Amino acid sequence: WARIVAAIFVRQGVKVYLFPDICPTPFVAYGVKHFGTCCGVMVTASHNPKDDNGYKVYWENSAQILPPHDKNIQQSILECLEPLESSWDLSILEQTNPLLLSPLPSLEETYFSRLKESMIDLSKNSDSPLKFTFTPIHGVSQLTMVRAFETCGFKPFVEVPEQKDPNPDFPTAPFPNPEEGKTALAFAFKNADAAGSTVILANDPDADRMAVAEKTKDGSWRIFNGNEIGALLGHWLWQCYKKRHAEVNPADVYMIASAVSSKFLDVVARREGFNFMGNFLHETLTGFKWMGNKAEELITAGKVVLFAYEEAIGFMSAVPPLDKDGITACMKMAELAVMADLLEGKTLAQKLEDLYIEYGYH
Repeated sequence: WARIVAAIFVRQGVKVYLFPDICPTPFVAYGVKHFGTCCGVMVTASHNPKDDNGYKVYWENSAQILPPHDKNIQQSILECLEPLESSWDLSILEQTNPLLLSPLPSLEETYFSRLKESMIDLSKNSDSPLKFTFTPIHGVSQLTMVRAFETCGFKPFVEVPEQKDPNPDFPTAPFPNPEEGKTALAFAFKNADAAGSTVILANDPDADRMAVAEKTKDGSWRIFNGNEIGALLGHWLWQCYKKRHAEVNPADVYMIASAVSSKFLDVVARREGFNFMGNFLHETLTGFKWMGNKAEELITAGKVVLFAYEEAIGFMSAVPPLDKDGITACMKMAELAVMADLLEGKTLAQKLEDLYIEYGYH
């Protein structure tokens, strides 16, 4: 389907950066900004069952489209219900064409370079005795995460062989949604237990969301919900930002959450002096398309958008893209786990409890 989209664009004289193989959704959103394109298209059903498919559209700002663009697209479809015969002809993609380009390796080089620069202390990452386990749940991010771990200085993670290869049938997880918890992460638990790993990170199949689980003292696994991860990540990103940008006025820094998400970061923001667009005065609607476009408004006004999240385990830990990114989120969560362990001898669960004691239980 992606090749059909590309062929139609090229045939109409529009330049296209076409990924040669499957790729994480955040790469498409990031590529919109990196290459300065007018839009981006990702063909994905994300974490939905295998019978579904989807078509995600990004505008030139790298955020998902808002009205009226969605309604305009719908109207255009209704006006052209019978596809042109040429729409199915992919031969134009087999020819050398100045309008057909690959986003690689340029996109990956800048993406991973930025990821590396975001780390507080690469040596701490490499010195850590923590063992991480990672699963893409039959999705697209296994090789991407291998490179991310290496780039950010972490030791290789424990693999989940049953789920590491892309498979559109999702044989071990009929509902490949890491929010499903034990059913989606069962093989991750098994392999982590066998390897002595204490932290599990997971992406949904298109890698724009992240799940986190941690081994408890009694040997069971605690799966953090989206609001708990949002509290941990938001506070950690604020601490990192303060350390690197002591000169910045906190009043110019923003975090965003949707109406259905916890207000914990609102308490942190009022205590620390930054802004939280997710309280009862400044809520955004459900969905990252609203938060991404709100972030663009703030950035255009000269503000710093440090973090955005939604309780459905979607996290925007770096800009661009103006959308959730499960790869960057995994790296920032791994960094937090390492620093908590090395500097304080604490687990993620203990760090979360510390935050509740300091800012109040939510």
